[in-house]
Amino acid sequence: MPKTPPGKSQLAKLARAHKPTPRAQTPRKEDYIEVIYELIHEKGYAKPVDIAKNLHVTPPTVTGMLNKLREEQFIVHEKYGGIVLTEKGSGMADGIRQRHGLLVNFLRLLGADEKRAQKDTEGLEHYIDSRTLELLARLVEYASKNPQWWNQFQKQPESV
Repeated sequence: MPKTPPGKSQLAKLARAHKPTPRAQTPRKEDYIEVIYELIHEKGYAKPVDIAKNLHVTPPTVTGMLNKLREEQFIVHEKYGGIVLTEKGSGMADGIRQRHGLLVNFLRLLGADEKRAQKDTEGLEHYIDSRTLELLARLVEYASKNPQWWNQFQKQPESV
C-alpha cells in the first residue's frame, strides 16, 4: 500500500473539493437568464415557448422558473406577455456572458473547435470559481499578446 505524502491526503483533498460552496444562483436560473438575454438580443423579445425550445424543457417547467425569477426580481413578466430583464437580471446576464465568452476563448485557445468549446463551456461555466476565471483571463490575454510564446508552448510534445 502506498504511503500518503506529508500534508493532506488525496481523500481529504477530494472531500474539500466536493464540499458545497454557497452560490448566489443555481445553474438552472443562470441558464434561464442567459437564454432570455440571448432571445431578447437576437429576436427583440423573449417568450416562454422560445425558452422551452432552447432549454429543451416543457412550457410548464418554464412557467415555474419564470415565477421564481419574477419573485426574485430578475425579470418582469406579465401573463401571456413578453419577458424583460430587470436591472438585476441584466447585471446577472452580463456576468454570465463575460464568463461564457472567456471560457469559450480559453477552450478555443487550447484547440477545441467551436461546437466543442460551446458544449464544454456549458458544463464548466456555472461551477468555476471567479478567482480561477481571473487566472484564465490572464492566461488568455497573455497568450494573445505573446503568440510566439503560445506557438512554442503548443509545439511541446504531449506527455499524457
